[in-house]
Amino acid sequence: MGEFRGPGKTYAVPSRPNRRDIHAVILAGVSFATLGLAALMAPAAAAEPAASTGIEVVIVTAEKRAENINRVPMSITAATADQLIDRGITQPRDLNKLVPGFSYADSYAGTPIYTLRGVGFSDISLGGRPTVSIYTDQAPIPFAIETRGVDLDLARVEVLKGPQGTLFGQNSTGGAINFIAAKPTDTFQAGIDASYGNFNSVAIGGFISGPLSDSLEGRIAVKHTQRDGWQKSYTHGGTTGAGDFTNGRVILDWTPDTNFKAELNVNGYIDRSDTQAAQLIAITPAIPAAAPFVPGLLNYPLAPANARAADWDPGRNYARNNNFVQANLRLDYTLGNRMTITSLTSASHFNLDQLDDYDGMALSNLSQRTIGKIDSFYEELRLAGHIQHRGHFVAGATYAYDKVLETNYDAVPQSTQAFIFTGFGLPLFKTFRDIDNQRTNTTAVFASADYNLTQTINIYGGARYTSSNDRFNGCSGDTGDGNAASVFGPFWNIFRGMLGLAPNPAIAPGGCVTANAAFVPGMIYSRLNEDNVSRRAGLSWRPVDSTMLYANVSKGYKAGGFPDLGATSASQYLPAKQESLLAYEAGFKSTLADNTLQLNGAVFYYDYSDKQILGRYLDPILGPLLRLINVPKSQVRGAELEAQWAPIEGLNISAGASYIESEILDRFTNYNPNGVLTDFGGEAFPNTPRWQFVSDASYTFPVSDNLSGFVGGGLTYQSATNSQLGNLALLTVRAYSLVDLRAGFETEDGRWRVTLWGRNVGDTYYWTAANRDLDTTVRYAGMPATYGVTLSFRYN
Repeated sequence: MGEFRGPGKTYAVPSRPNRRDIHAVILAGVSFATLGLAALMAPAAAAEPAASTGIEVVIVTAEKRAENINRVPMSITAATADQLIDRGITQPRDLNKLVPGFSYADSYAGTPIYTLRGVGFSDISLGGRPTVSIYTDQAPIPFAIETRGVDLDLARVEVLKGPQGTLFGQNSTGGAINFIAAKPTDTFQAGIDASYGNFNSVAIGGFISGPLSDSLEGRIAVKHTQRDGWQKSYTHGGTTGAGDFTNGRVILDWTPDTNFKAELNVNGYIDRSDTQAAQLIAITPAIPAAAPFVPGLLNYPLAPANARAADWDPGRNYARNNNFVQANLRLDYTLGNRMTITSLTSASHFNLDQLDDYDGMALSNLSQRTIGKIDSFYEELRLAGHIQHRGHFVAGATYAYDKVLETNYDAVPQSTQAFIFTGFGLPLFKTFRDIDNQRTNTTAVFASADYNLTQTINIYGGARYTSSNDRFNGCSGDTGDGNAASVFGPFWNIFRGMLGLAPNPAIAPGGCVTANAAFVPGMIYSRLNEDNVSRRAGLSWRPVDSTMLYANVSKGYKAGGFPDLGATSASQYLPAKQESLLAYEAGFKSTLADNTLQLNGAVFYYDYSDKQILGRYLDPILGPLLRLINVPKSQVRGAELEAQWAPIEGLNISAGASYIESEILDRFTNYNPNGVLTDFGGEAFPNTPRWQFVSDASYTFPVSDNLSGFVGGGLTYQSATNSQLGNLALLTVRAYSLVDLRAGFETEDGRWRVTLWGRNVGDTYYWTAANRDLDTTVRYAGMPATYGVTLSFRYN
């Protein structure tokens, strides 16, 4: 274990391999050894058939048709609604409790970063395209920031690993996550769930489902959650982190005859929750010489090592004013010859208005108010059917349009950055804004098929051609108060004078300050046109009916794009080109021990080209500035193993482990977060822990003729990683383990259920991200211990 000494504190730097990694290997080994021993003991258990209920068969739609998960030749983790509820998975970020190889972090600007098998994307733009895409009933949610609320009233979730570009389109190079909503029923059903926990947290939700006529069925679901602020200032005593979130969904299923079905899904949410405050872990001035002129900066106290401790500017409103609505219409018509034509139409609208305080202090060092909106439209038309009773095919076309409008209002009055122009006799630089407008048209055609060569050997393949056109305009500018205009107008004229050029006209309040090579400020206009061909091919073999072996190769793409950032130079808005990932995977799925044990495993290798990252370029005047760039070559190697075991009636155990080794190749150089030119060759990707382990166990037992009891718990572990390239000790996300527990009672008919639950019961202090800002380095802590009770009722 090495050390790094920062201002007022010493930071540990984990060596490699570290003790926590060894613990992870031991933990995973013991768990899987136990499951393996179960397989050997299973024949004895099988002698008493009544003592085992077996593994539940999960039906998934990974290939856009319903099929047994164990017959789909790719790595998939799926869970039912009850399993998600038991594990406390209430939003996509919680899937790290279920899916080995999945990790979550908050970006520099609070945008979610979903990473699968090391493939993720950190961006600060509202319209940053993901590498792990989220879907609701196969309808895309195009941008990660829109994905809160997809957990409402689910049937199941499916996590597809590896490039999914053939059937799900680009921007799914890491994988695709499909949330399947619970559907209307042909009989009346209703349910309600109410929870109360610490921090005065309250969650209440329910659904009503049933027939509306002979051919029409409907389902309505709503949920509201709220809590008091869980973060507490260690300097002024205030609290923040309050929750206030409401979401709902209406589904109508219309089946006028046996050949036609229409489903309308309208869903949305209103988010008034507070943005999360940062924890200050070091004072790292951008301009050290100016630090003494910022009162209170150099001696500001660092945050205690406590999940609740944080700091922010008091007296400001950090409640979000965000909302999202989406309408999806799916039409299915069955033709002759066992073929079906499907139309999937989706339209969505997202509004965002929120204030983030990034500096971790009660000084106005760096804060940002973001106002934006996203409008999206998607249409997919496809034909699916059978091939001579020995295979299946699907072919179709898609069109998507996305419009993203974003404006960020930044305030830096108590920062060293405010003094950057004073040496030229100019005023303090206190405020500015960033404008980012993008309009993207994407069209694609695709086809995929599988065919049984024999009763045990199946081949499959597919391809998708995609063409996209992204139009951009943006700049950094004056907020309207005249401050940035009064600084940059004279500043650019100084350099124009050095070149013998006439001065620019004065920049008007609210005008752009981003300048071209001739130091002329103005709006930047650009366009990016790209196309690609995603593809997949493979083979599966079933030596026995209960076991499948498979191998495949696939290639996927993430669209290029433009950044949203503070840009003094037009060159900062040069787009990053599309990235591509060539994936090789081999795996197995095996049902053992009289259907009481399911083992799935895979090994994979990814050849990564032009990975997009938020890097830096050297501005000749202002030094290293942010810019979206490409890493030419990198790779990922890894393996994963998942198991489910139901040895006796009422007992269910699941476990999963992943090992991921990511690496940047070819001595790629860029500037690290401290502005130092660095060779990143050999470094692992950010937000990519080498080891991850998830497990869960539950046991249900009879208490009386009408009542059953249950107990359960889960363990989540991930090894250390880093939030950004550079291997800076301050930006390390250390390894952590979290334990959740639950217990309760339910009636035999399933109508009533009471659950006592605790999450992170050991009150482990951990964090999911760290960042170097203007004058501070901060981290974002995970929730401390939470506990409560849930009462559920179902009427059938």
